[in-house]
Amino acid sequence: MIKEIRTLCIFMLLLFLICACSAAKYKESQPPYEFEGMSLSKGIDRRGDVAVGRELTTSFTTDDPEVISLLRFKNISGKHYLRWEWYAPKGELYYATDNYPIGISEGKYRKELTAWHRLSISGDKAASYPGEWQVKAYMDDDLIISLPFSLVLTDLENIGEAQKPNPKDWALVIGIEEYGSLPRVIYAKSDALVMRLYYHKLLGVPEENIITLINKDATKAKIEGFIRYYLPANVSSETTLYIYYAGHGAPDISKGEPYLVPYDGDTRFLEQSAYNLKTFYEDLNKLKVKRVLIFIDSCFSGVAARSSDMLEKGARLALSHVQNVSIASEKVISISATNEAQVSNSYEEKKHGLFTYYLLNGMRGAASSDEDKSVSIKELYAYVLNNVSRDARRKGTEQTPTIMPSEENVKDMTISTPQQ
Repeated sequence: MIKEIRTLCIFMLLLFLICACSAAKYKESQPPYEFEGMSLSKGIDRRGDVAVGRELTTSFTTDDPEVISLLRFKNISGKHYLRWEWYAPKGELYYATDNYPIGISEGKYRKELTAWHRLSISGDKAASYPGEWQVKAYMDDDLIISLPFSLVLTDLENIGEAQKPNPKDWALVIGIEEYGSLPRVIYAKSDALVMRLYYHKLLGVPEENIITLINKDATKAKIEGFIRYYLPANVSSETTLYIYYAGHGAPDISKGEPYLVPYDGDTRFLEQSAYNLKTFYEDLNKLKVKRVLIFIDSCFSGVAARSSDMLEKGARLALSHVQNVSIASEKVISISATNEAQVSNSYEEKKHGLFTYYLLNGMRGAASSDEDKSVSIKELYAYVLNNVSRDARRKGTEQTPTIMPSEENVKDMTISTPQQ
């Protein structure tokens, strides 16, 4: 009996081993790993665990929000690290990512896997470097692919060769698109960056002499500090100072005084947190410079710039109470987007503020009545006034750019001579 049981046990063990070996033999094995490549796109769509590029291309403009590098893998297993490097046109490294981990459980694999990284363009520093770019992707520190792409200037940014820099000239560029607690000013950041390009290439201000304050950098302390302390220590009697501001303006309802609203401004406490417009002009007039040219793309009606929202929740429009601030100076000239009772508009088709779009277009020669395309202050104002007023009426609104001192009292001068 014992012998029979022992024989049966041995038989069952052999049967188990045969079945196990048979199962292992026919168990599906992992297909070979495959890296399918990289694609570049303007957008991305998620389909479950897989991402698909939208508008695949290797040609981008400075108006495009971003370049997306999408990597595609098949039958990938184990633990890995991915890294991207973005190279600007002159071959210098523009940005390198950290190592991004890919972790797949032991004994398993992914049939499809996509990974991507985004390079911000519009309104970012990358927009200042048109030309042939390169993006490289690494897995576990090994280069797996390199792909070129082009970044082309938009129409407004295509302004030819740079003017010879004048080391005595200075500029202050302020663009506040994102506020801490106020509505967004659409396109303000990109407008400011294009204006910085114009100040350098078209007007000849050295890059190192252009102070740029964007979003959270444009605090009240910094704006006032640069105007009241930094600039006085660096400008001279031969300096032309250029100022550009794109952001919110707001009226003090009780006094009717207009204010420029910095990133950290609070419309409930304008006197304490914002820059009084009259004081702003007075501070600039105190500078010992040859001239100051100011461009303000904002409004002071109580409505958010380039929007229909009220700056202060529950507030009512009080247009008639806003004071008209004037300048009694020959050296300070200001061109603003609106009069005191109007709202500044955006130009959606061009992705700019309406006022800034025509200001830029006029500066690069469209405002000129001369064969050499030189543009004077009065020509620029007339061009901006006619085009902004016309386009605003077509949108069903009124927007009338203003100049101070009044047009008849402005001492005309050439502001730009675009290269042919």
